[in-house]
Amino acid sequence: MAITLEIPEGLYKRLQRHAVPFVDTPLSVIEKWADHFEHAQIGKTASTAELPTAEYGTKKLDPLHPPDLFHTRARGTFGSTPFSNWNDLVRVAHIAAIKKAGSFEELRNMTHAQIDKGQRSDSGYKFVSEIGISIQGVDANHAWRYAAGLAKYLQQPLRALVEWRHNPKAAYPGERAVLEWNPI
Repeated sequence: MAITLEIPEGLYKRLQRHAVPFVDTPLSVIEKWADHFEHAQIGKTASTAELPTAEYGTKKLDPLHPPDLFHTRARGTFGSTPFSNWNDLVRVAHIAAIKKAGSFEELRNMTHAQIDKGQRSDSGYKFVSEIGISIQGVDANHAWRYAAGLAKYLQQPLRALVEWRHNPKAAYPGERAVLEWNPI
């Protein structure tokens, strides 16, 4: 059941300060706030990225041909490293990949992500201090594609619990599924 709320202008402006332009809606920002509050209440942070132990009834998706992942949130593991959202997955995957690549130039050759040496904060880039590069933020579909490509290159398992937001534009509003790729 959907409930209609009238959001006062002052609160709406506060929501906008926490929104990703052209991606977030007021509802998605409220969901982020609720997630943050719930994690704080139980003493966890978003970086724990724990997958639920019981996934009974959760459908498994084809990791090479996933459905539309817009309007989703995700958490899981890349190799043995946890991630708490799509852009965190891209960050974690690149940290793992540069170890094998050995240099920025080799990493650039193996990834489809937009990366730049050094610190950048324009055009959606976020600096990854652990490896000294900046990675451009992406939507969920690109995040999965980029991380899956690096997982294949590194022969590392990749597992994500995906949850579609309650949004009529989502492929499966309110549903959960697992995307998992394992090396042969």
